[in-house]
Amino acid sequence: MKVQRVRFEHFGGIIATEEPATLLWVDRDYLRARGFEGGAVWEGPDPGYLSGPVEVEIAITTRCNLRCPCCYTSAERGRRDVPLKAVTRSLDAAASVGAFHVAFGGGEPLIHPDLLRMARAARERDLLPSFTTNDRLVTPSWARQARGLFSRVNVSIDLPGGPRDPSMTLAESLDAVRTLVDAGITCGCNLILTERIIPQLDLAFSEVSKAGADSLMILRAKPSGRGKDEHEEMRLSGQTQSALVPRLVQLSETYNFPFHLDCAFAPLLMTSSVSRGRLEDLGAYGCIAGDLLVTVDPEGMVHPCSHLDFIGGRVEDLPGLWTDKSVWDAFRNRDSCLTGKCSRCGVRCAVVNAYHGLGLDQPDPELTCSPRIDPH
Repeated sequence: MKVQRVRFEHFGGIIATEEPATLLWVDRDYLRARGFEGGAVWEGPDPGYLSGPVEVEIAITTRCNLRCPCCYTSAERGRRDVPLKAVTRSLDAAASVGAFHVAFGGGEPLIHPDLLRMARAARERDLLPSFTTNDRLVTPSWARQARGLFSRVNVSIDLPGGPRDPSMTLAESLDAVRTLVDAGITCGCNLILTERIIPQLDLAFSEVSKAGADSLMILRAKPSGRGKDEHEEMRLSGQTQSALVPRLVQLSETYNFPFHLDCAFAPLLMTSSVSRGRLEDLGAYGCIAGDLLVTVDPEGMVHPCSHLDFIGGRVEDLPGLWTDKSVWDAFRNRDSCLTGKCSRCGVRCAVVNAYHGLGLDQPDPELTCSPRIDPH
């Protein structure tokens, strides 16, 4: 295990490793046993939040070579690339707050002519870069140039009847996965889950595992960007939600292949048959917006999540913004806002609540574990 760096926190610290690329949250005793002392961070009062985000997502382009109905950024909007200098300023800001990872977003990141330069600039600042691609621009030549730069690349996949551009085929996406893996690049796959593709989940696990990806990320459809127009069609029924976690666990065991659920699905995990203690052992977490994550839009404005319109301020001011409780309190303390049965879980998707005109003190209205608006 190759340690990238250690960042002290009031509880102890976070150890970032590169091989594999992961974050280990450890207590003070663990660090002391290995010769580390947290100094002023351990001696001072608990601020109630981390010393900095663990990841900063940076939008580098609004251009895309596809037009997916579910696109949360309405890619092609403005059709422009963010200049390298502006992205470098965002990387400087991410490094100044001690972030570990940066994720380049879009649009389609591979369209940007300076993507490899951005990855090198991130490495120079001790940041591990990654990005997600629709796969159409992945070539063996590019993959060879990118080897050793990105901590991982995620390939978006779809299944017949899914929410992405109809020209995206699973076969082409898996060819891109194989190209990346053959070049020595760690690769995973992202899948937006909708009712129409639920019956094909076996196919996704089977084919993705054979292509050489290391995991499958299951994403909840979000009502943002063009996705707002398609959201009612993409939402999962109550019956599907109830069966989802057990089915994913079963498929993972059948194909001996790991999966992840994005944070918008956290309430389903928290109310599943998996014990709360086991979930904590596995690092299950709710919404990370403004808590573990911030995002930077093409104009250089900081958001708690790339799906949210809420603006915290300019990226150049990120160090001061991060410690400004008036900016982030609503996101960092949302677990304490809920009462009744929902207080046992304490998590919900801020994007979904905003779509339905609800505040962060209300439960997620679309989930079976909450009072919900169910179109099915």
